[in-house]
Amino acid sequence: MRLRSSFLIVPSAVLLVIGCSSSGSTPADGASGSPGASGSAGHANGASGSANGAAGSLGVSGAGGATGAAGHAGVSGTGAGGAGTAGSGGSATGGASGSSGSGPGGASGSSGASGSGGAGTAGASGSGGSGGGAQPGIPPGDIAAAAGTPLVAAHSVTRALYAAYSGKLFQVRRPTDGKTQDINTASAGGLVDLTALNAFCSGTTCTVTRLYDQAGNGNDMSQNTVANQPTVGFWTAANQAKYPIIVSKGYQWLRNRTAVKKIPTGSNPQTEYFVVHGDYAGRADGTNGCCYDYGNMENHIGDDGPGTMTALYFGDATDWTRGAGNGPWVMLDMENGVFAGGGGIAILNQGQASVNSNDPSLKFPSPNIITGLAKTDGKTSFEIKYGNASSGALSVAWNGSLPTHSNPTSYIPLQQQGGISLGEGGDGSAMGTGAFSEGVIIAAQTSDATDNAIQTNLTSVYK
Repeated sequence: MRLRSSFLIVPSAVLLVIGCSSSGSTPADGASGSPGASGSAGHANGASGSANGAAGSLGVSGAGGATGAAGHAGVSGTGAGGAGTAGSGGSATGGASGSSGSGPGGASGSSGASGSGGAGTAGASGSGGSGGGAQPGIPPGDIAAAAGTPLVAAHSVTRALYAAYSGKLFQVRRPTDGKTQDINTASAGGLVDLTALNAFCSGTTCTVTRLYDQAGNGNDMSQNTVANQPTVGFWTAANQAKYPIIVSKGYQWLRNRTAVKKIPTGSNPQTEYFVVHGDYAGRADGTNGCCYDYGNMENHIGDDGPGTMTALYFGDATDWTRGAGNGPWVMLDMENGVFAGGGGIAILNQGQASVNSNDPSLKFPSPNIITGLAKTDGKTSFEIKYGNASSGALSVAWNGSLPTHSNPTSYIPLQQQGGISLGEGGDGSAMGTGAFSEGVIIAAQTSDATDNAIQTNLTSVYK
């Protein structure tokens, strides 16, 4: 990465022009594997995971009780089949067996004997955690839609971002034989199907070939070059269940620069959030941490100048504006500069980057998971928020003017182009490292109430 020119940043923000360009084109879609099985499980609670399945509803003409609802449970819990209630005209069959779905560990129950809701036996937990596929609370997609600011792109390897979503989350490639498989939710509105993921990737480390858009706009991101595919890692929740993350070790990314729909362009407003893992933030080349980004990019691989992208950044790059301490920080990459906000003057090429003391270095207690959120009206202002995705509220790092430059209109208004990427900058810069759980793009500025509701939901999942 090299410095392209020197200029003055005035007190609204700070800027550095870089020229780290790469060429390439958006890769073709990866091959789609067969979806992982989705199952319901006995409802369970607590770290021990012992509990019972929900009671079956009244049978009709001798029908049995309904399958127990999906559980959110501890590891290797004992589940029980739902009890059947006798219907008119015949005996009731026992509750249906809950197959192993994904979740924090509730076990599957076997069916009870006909005519009575016989107790189910415990099912074994999967290597990455198994059991019920339910998640707590209202997912972000439904929160945003209810507020009139629906998601236009929604990506997660952890869960469904809508209560009704029951489709594909991501696609993985197995290095031992080159085969791919889609990994789905374990149930409608549920968590990732860990059973399918663990079975397919048993004994090896899979890579991620595609990250699916749950918002229905086809804004999937993909990577066909094996060497550039991020890998599947795991983080461990408080109850010891393990959930997948997309790990970019540097020079690994997913992108979609051309086949996109509804991503904001020009000076239209936008909100983005992501959930990333602080322990993975760093630098692959030892000298610069740019650019571990997620969000709105140029519509091709190239640097089209100030304001042509607006993507969340997490890392410790210090060439532009920066936060307090040594990082990493949540900032916003707007091309030719990654911005923390704040005031002060920075003369670039002399290492005098402006510091926004309201944007702190982020290191939370294990599992050290970060929420980053940024929004802009596209014309005059932007805002950055950050928080612990495992607990607590969001804080504001900056809420003020878009960056200014020796040419005061460089970023005012924005000139967004509407491509999307994960793990790289607009020009393909991908030296930064990081790990991703979920993120969304909204073609509007959200309210503080919406932001707070989303953060509350995140802290119910990432703990």
